[in-house]
Amino acid sequence: IGILICYDLRFPEMSRTLASSGSEILVVPSAWVQGPNKEEHWITLNKTRAIENGCYVIAPGHLGNIYCGRSLVVDPYGTVLLDMKHKSGIGIVDISLDLVKKTRLSLPLLKNRTRSKNILLVKSKETTSL
Repeated sequence: IGILICYDLRFPEMSRTLASSGSEILVVPSAWVQGPNKEEHWITLNKTRAIENGCYVIAPGHLGNIYCGRSLVVDPYGTVLLDMKHKSGIGIVDISLDLVKKTRLSLPLLKNRTRSKNILLVKSKETTSL
Protein backbone atom coordinates (compact mmCIF):
# COMPACT_ATOMS: atom_id res chain seq x y z
CA ILE A 1 0.00 0.00 0.00
CA GLY A 2 1.29 3.44 -0.92
CA ILE A 3 0.00 6.65 0.64
CA LEU A 4 -0.15 10.08 -0.97
CA ILE A 5 -2.04 13.27 -0.22
CA CYS A 6 -4.49 14.82 -2.65
CA TYR A 7 -2.12 17.44 -4.08
CA ASP A 8 0.36 14.66 -4.94
CA LEU A 9 -2.12 13.38 -7.58
CA ARG A 10 -1.23 16.33 -9.80
CA PHE A 11 2.33 14.98 -10.14
CA PRO A 12 2.69 11.41 -11.46
CA GLU A 13 6.19 10.75 -10.11
CA MET A 14 5.24 9.86 -6.54
CA SER A 15 2.53 7.38 -7.50
CA ARG A 16 4.89 5.84 -10.08
CA THR A 17 7.62 5.48 -7.45
CA LEU A 18 5.20 3.80 -5.03
CA ALA A 19 3.83 1.45 -7.71
CA SER A 20 7.31 0.60 -8.99
CA SER A 21 8.27 -0.23 -5.40
CA GLY A 22 5.46 -2.78 -5.18
CA SER A 23 2.37 -0.84 -4.10
CA GLU A 24 -0.79 -2.42 -5.50
CA ILE A 25 -3.10 0.04 -3.79
CA LEU A 26 -2.63 3.79 -3.54
CA VAL A 27 -4.52 5.51 -0.72
CA VAL A 28 -5.08 9.22 -1.25
CA PRO A 29 -6.89 10.95 1.64
CA SER A 30 -8.00 14.37 0.51
CA ALA A 31 -9.34 17.78 1.31
CA TRP A 32 -10.09 18.69 -2.33
CA VAL A 33 -11.25 22.29 -2.45
CA GLN A 34 -14.44 23.06 -4.40
CA GLY A 35 -14.21 25.17 -7.55
CA PRO A 36 -14.84 25.24 -11.28
CA ASN A 37 -14.02 21.83 -12.78
CA LYS A 38 -12.28 20.73 -9.55
CA GLU A 39 -14.43 17.61 -9.15
CA GLU A 40 -13.69 16.62 -12.74
CA HIS A 41 -9.97 17.07 -12.06
CA TRP A 42 -10.29 14.93 -8.92
CA ILE A 43 -12.01 12.08 -10.77
CA THR A 44 -9.74 12.27 -13.81
CA LEU A 45 -6.53 12.34 -11.77
CA ASN A 46 -7.58 9.37 -9.64
CA LYS A 47 -8.52 7.36 -12.72
CA THR A 48 -5.29 8.33 -14.47
CA ARG A 49 -3.08 7.28 -11.55
CA ALA A 50 -4.90 3.93 -11.36
CA ILE A 51 -4.52 3.28 -15.10
CA GLU A 52 -0.91 4.36 -15.52
CA ASN A 53 0.22 2.34 -12.49
CA GLY A 54 -2.07 -0.68 -12.87
CA CYS A 55 -3.30 -0.41 -9.30
CA TYR A 56 -6.31 0.47 -7.19
CA VAL A 57 -6.72 4.02 -5.96
CA ILE A 58 -8.73 4.48 -2.78
CA ALA A 59 -9.39 8.18 -2.26
CA PRO A 60 -11.48 9.19 0.77
CA GLY A 61 -12.54 12.81 0.40
CA HIS A 62 -13.27 15.29 3.18
CA LEU A 63 -16.81 16.64 2.78
CA GLY A 64 -18.11 19.95 4.04
CA ASN A 65 -16.98 23.52 4.47
CA ILE A 66 -14.99 24.30 1.30
CA TYR A 67 -14.32 20.66 0.36
CA CYS A 68 -16.14 18.70 -2.32
CA GLY A 69 -16.02 15.18 -0.90
CA ARG A 70 -16.28 12.69 -3.78
CA SER A 71 -14.66 9.72 -2.03
CA LEU A 72 -13.66 7.29 -4.77
CA VAL A 73 -12.38 3.79 -5.37
CA VAL A 74 -10.92 3.20 -8.83
CA ASP A 75 -9.74 -0.16 -10.22
CA PRO A 76 -6.53 -0.73 -12.24
CA TYR A 77 -8.39 -0.20 -15.53
CA GLY A 78 -9.76 3.17 -14.42
CA THR A 79 -13.28 1.99 -13.64
CA VAL A 80 -14.83 3.90 -10.76
CA LEU A 81 -16.08 1.21 -8.39
CA LEU A 82 -17.36 3.65 -5.77
CA ASP A 83 -18.23 7.33 -5.91
CA MET A 84 -19.72 8.66 -2.68
CA LYS A 85 -20.53 11.93 -4.45
CA HIS A 86 -21.54 14.46 -1.78
CA LYS A 87 -22.53 11.94 0.88
CA SER A 88 -20.92 11.14 4.22
CA GLY A 89 -20.71 7.53 5.29
CA ILE A 90 -18.86 4.33 4.69
CA GLY A 91 -18.58 2.71 1.30
CA ILE A 92 -17.59 -0.93 0.92
CA VAL A 93 -16.02 -2.32 -2.24
CA ASP A 94 -14.52 -5.72 -3.00
CA ILE A 95 -11.08 -5.48 -4.57
CA SER A 96 -8.86 -8.17 -6.04
CA LEU A 97 -5.09 -8.05 -5.95
CA ASP A 98 -5.24 -10.72 -8.67
CA LEU A 99 -6.73 -8.04 -10.93
CA VAL A 100 -3.67 -5.87 -10.25
CA LYS A 101 -1.39 -8.75 -11.27
CA LYS A 102 -3.46 -9.49 -14.41
CA THR A 103 -3.54 -5.81 -15.35
CA ARG A 104 0.21 -5.43 -14.93
CA LEU A 105 0.76 -8.52 -17.10
CA SER A 106 -1.58 -7.43 -19.89
CA LEU A 107 -0.50 -3.76 -19.73
CA PRO A 108 3.10 -3.86 -18.47
CA LEU A 109 3.41 -0.09 -18.21
CA LEU A 110 5.73 -0.20 -15.20
CA LYS A 111 8.14 -2.53 -17.04
CA ASN A 112 7.93 -0.77 -20.40
CA ARG A 113 8.59 2.70 -19.08
CA THR A 114 11.51 4.29 -20.91
CA ARG A 115 14.17 6.02 -18.94
CA SER A 116 16.15 7.10 -21.95
CA LYS A 117 18.11 10.31 -21.82
CA ASN A 118 18.31 10.23 -25.60
CA ILE A 119 15.10 12.11 -26.25
CA LEU A 120 15.16 14.25 -29.35
CA LEU A 121 13.73 17.73 -28.93
CA VAL A 122 13.02 19.73 -32.03
CA LYS A 123 12.66 23.48 -31.83
CA SER A 124 11.33 25.56 -34.63
CA LYS A 125 13.51 28.47 -35.67
CA GLU A 126 10.71 30.00 -37.63
CA THR A 127 10.12 33.66 -37.02
CA THR A 128 7.22 35.72 -38.04
CA SER A 129 7.82 39.15 -39.46
CA LEU A 130 5.09 41.74 -39.37
